[in-house]
Amino acid sequence: MNAPEVSIILPTQGVRSSLAAALRSALAQAGVSLEVVVVDDAPPGSEWRGGHLLTTLLADPRVRVVPFQQARGCAAAKNAGLRAARGAWVCYLDDDNEYEPGKVRAQRELAVTTGSPVVLCGMQIRVAGRRRYRQIGVAAFAGDALLLDALADTNTLFHQRETGVWWDETLGTVDDACFFQALTTRADLSSVPNVPAPLVIYHAHPGARANRDFERFYRGQRCLWARWSQRYSAPARRILLRRSLVAFTKYRAGHWCEWATRGVALVRAGGWREWRLVANAAGVKLPLIRRWLVT
Repeated sequence: MNAPEVSIILPTQGVRSSLAAALRSALAQAGVSLEVVVVDDAPPGSEWRGGHLLTTLLADPRVRVVPFQQARGCAAAKNAGLRAARGAWVCYLDDDNEYEPGKVRAQRELAVTTGSPVVLCGMQIRVAGRRRYRQIGVAAFAGDALLLDALADTNTLFHQRETGVWWDETLGTVDDACFFQALTTRADLSSVPNVPAPLVIYHAHPGARANRDFERFYRGQRCLWARWSQRYSAPARRILLRRSLVAFTKYRAGHWCEWATRGVALVRAGGWREWRLVANAAGVKLPLIRRWLVT
């Protein structure tokens, strides 16, 4: 069997009802030969939910299920998918998100056209009946923008498979940003092209999320700053550090004076473009409006 052009890695524990929609959106990608590597990260003995539709989708010959079943986190599951992938290019899809039609083809064409081993795309975020769009008006990220502006979310990443870079399994969150920086550092990239269209649908949902564990989140942000920010300017590193401190404080009960001090320091370092992050942090600390925010 010929190797596909693109491998889509989809880690899952099979418990979300959204898995079928995610898998269907991956299989609906046209204009490129692909495989979907479904990494089964459910604990041994667990049963998947999804019914007849999911069973039908899993029977597609382009789907391969990798029985990882170690429940060691998304980074470990994605590494298992990378080891199993056969495509020259790789992208990722969480089991609670979806691809828009043409996502994979658009990113592959941009990668081939520009010769870049790493490509990003825009995203549509759906929360509380509202839609927000991220990085839809930018054709490329260069210089400090690679650190401060690029949304290197797992679902927007598209890269060559043979990079020698692996996901950091010691991080519970911020692993996607660290992986992106590892890719760009390894390839010595000063610019990364971006498909300026919302090709990923990100469904914000309630419940436990890794980035709400403030200690683990700060640990990931610290790794990003200490290990991967060294090739950027001192002002950019300063802004990243202050962003991390504001985000760390927003999930802690109380600490309003600490949050305010850090928010002022961030605005001073990065200017008024940082107001959204400061306002988001304030909103997270006010339960009445928290449901309207992507936190």
